Amino acid sequence: MARCGGTGDVKEPDDSVREVVASVWDAANEKAGGKLCAVQAVQVLGYKTQVVAGTNYFVKAKCGDGESDHVHLRIFKGFDGKSQLHGIRLDHKLEDPLEYFEG
Repeated sequence: MARCGGTGDVKEPDDSVREVVASVWDAANEKAGGKLCAVQAVQVLGYKTQVVAGTNYFVKAKCGDGESDHVHLRIFKGFDGKSQLHGIRLDHKLEDPLEYFEG
C-alpha cells in the first residue's frame, strides 16, 4: 500500500493505468523526438504510484522489439481527473528497476 509521499510496490497494469498512459502518449512521443511507437502498440508492463496532491504514476512500458526499447514515464493525475506527463526516461531495458525520478 502506498503511503503519502512514498511510492508503493510495482503493480500489474490494469485498464485504468493504460488509459492514463494513452492520455499522455502524444506528449511522451513529442518529448522523445517522435521515436516512440503508436499508442496502440505500447505495452504497459508495470507501474508504481505516489500519493501527492493527486497521484504520480511511474510507469514501465515497452515500445518496440529491441532490448532497450523500454521507457519509464512519470505521469501526474490530479483530483480533476486530468493527466500530465511530468517526465520520460528512454532506452531502458526490461530488467531496469522502476524508480522515482524527477521530470
